[in-house]
Amino acid sequence: METGTFPDIGLQDYLKKNFVNLKFQSGIDAEQFLRFNVKGTPTFIVIDSEGDEIYRKIGFFEPGPLIEQLEKAREKFTHHEH
Repeated sequence: METGTFPDIGLQDYLKKNFVNLKFQSGIDAEQFLRFNVKGTPTFIVIDSEGDEIYRKIGFFEPGPLIEQLEKAREKFTHHEH
């Protein structure tokens, strides 16, 4: 993910435009892994402004498919807010 997916400019722009992004690393951020019950990496979790999880996806994604998955999270968030 670090070398093939995240460096993609289109993905970076999409993430900056649509999300507040946080990255936690296994070992270093063990407390956050426990907090969000992360069992493996990579794990993508989208939470709302209240801290409630609204979407989770586990596994490696190329930039395009990752954007597609995150769009599903945004759709779910839209329905969650109404």
